[in-house]
Amino acid sequence: MPELAHVSAPRPRAAVGVRWRAATLNMLKGGGRRVLPEQVLRDTRADLLLLQEAAGFGDAALRCVWQPVRSRPWGSAIQVAHGRLEPISVSGFAGWVAGARWEAQAADDLGVFSVHVPHGEGGYASRMQHILDAIERAAHRAGVREVVIGGDFNICIGARRHGGAPLRSRERALQTRLHDEFGLINVWDWLHPRCQPAQTLRWSGDASVPYHCDGLFVPRAWAASLCSCVVLSSQRWRERSDHNPVVATFAPWPWRDGEQCLTTKPM
Repeated sequence: MPELAHVSAPRPRAAVGVRWRAATLNMLKGGGRRVLPEQVLRDTRADLLLLQEAAGFGDAALRCVWQPVRSRPWGSAIQVAHGRLEPISVSGFAGWVAGARWEAQAADDLGVFSVHVPHGEGGYASRMQHILDAIERAAHRAGVREVVIGGDFNICIGARRHGGAPLRSRERALQTRLHDEFGLINVWDWLHPRCQPAQTLRWSGDASVPYHCDGLFVPRAWAASLCSCVVLSSQRWRERSDHNPVVATFAPWPWRDGEQCLTTKPM
C-alpha cells in the first residue's frame, strides 16, 4: 500500500511546541458508572484518545466520533482535545472500527482508526487482516497519506508473547504488514525492545497472565519524537475496566519561525 508509506508525517496541532499524548483503552461494555470517556481523556491527559467498548458521547461538538456495534450499547470511538474530527467510514466493521480524519493545523491528511477486533471466521488474526484491508480502502477514499491505528487487537501485538514465548506466525504476519505496508511502528516495542510486554488485559480466567493485546501504531516518521510509552495499572484503573490504558508521549515537533516551546504538562 505505497500511498500510505511516506517519509514525512503531518503534525497534529497538539504536537507543535508542546509535548502531547495519544492513548487507547477498552472501557468494558461502555464503562457505565465506572468511568466515562471524558474521565479517561482527563486522567490520561491525552490529546488523541482511542476507545473501545465505549458508550455514547454527550454533546462534544466535532471532537469525537463514535460508532456503535449493532445491537449493543457500545462501540469504538475517537476523541481529541484539539482540532476537529471528520468521520471516515470503514465498511464491514461498523462499531468495531471507528475512523476519522484529524483536522488540526497541518494534520488534515492524517487518518486515525480505533480498532476492536471481533471474533469470527479464521479467528482474531484473520479478522484483523480483513480490518486492515478495509482501513486501506477507507484511507484511500478519504485521501489520507498517513494513519494511526490503535486499540484492542485481541491478539498479542508485542515483539514477544507473555512468558517469553515466540510469536505465532499469524501474529508476526500482522505486525510485519503494519510495519512494511502501512509504514507504522508499535510505540511500546519501539521504546522497550528488550522488555517483556506490559499487561494490558486482565483476563477473567486468570488475571495474572500478562496479555498484551492493546497498543498504538504510529507513522515511522514519528519515532524520533517518541518520549515514553506506559501502561497505567493503578488500582483506579483496575476498578474501571479489565484493560489498562496505553499512553504514549511525544516530544514537540520542530516549531516554525516565531513559535515558542510551551511548558510541558506532567503525567
